[in-house]
Amino acid sequence: MLMPRALLAVGMMLTTAGAAHAQTASGNGTLTALDYAELQRMYPAYAHSFDSCADDGQAFARLFTSDGVFVLPNGNRMEGREKLTAFARCPAGITRRATQHWIASILISPSPEGATGTAYVMQVNAAEPKLASSGNRYESVFVKTPQGWAFKKHSVVPTLRPAAPPTVPQ
Repeated sequence: MLMPRALLAVGMMLTTAGAAHAQTASGNGTLTALDYAELQRMYPAYAHSFDSCADDGQAFARLFTSDGVFVLPNGNRMEGREKLTAFARCPAGITRRATQHWIASILISPSPEGATGTAYVMQVNAAEPKLASSGNRYESVFVKTPQGWAFKKHSVVPTLRPAAPPTVPQ
């Protein structure tokens, strides 16, 4: 009777130790299931905070490290929370942008600094009569901070489109 209880106790200790090790594995090139879930959540949090101008742009900026960088498709960069907040703030009199970000095909990978991510994004302007849209890709570098995962660098990479075929005069 004592033997099964001892085996059960040892098994529970090993399980607990394994779970504790998995939780602390982040940052050394491995990610836990919880890390993946939290990292995948970063993309919709980004979309909703930007589209809704939440907390006057500060909710968007808080998704980044204090020295985080956001890179636009044209190469323009915003660095630091002050610039990120200003970028995400809605124009006067507007409480929500007409543009909505739709993000899909999120792929998260461990990296020495924490994690990298890539995702496809479609921006839909619901205010346009013909529902204008554009598509790009995100490339992100994430680091784990005391407050949780954050964007260290988030880039919008334009979708390359082939040149239009030359027209032949009639």
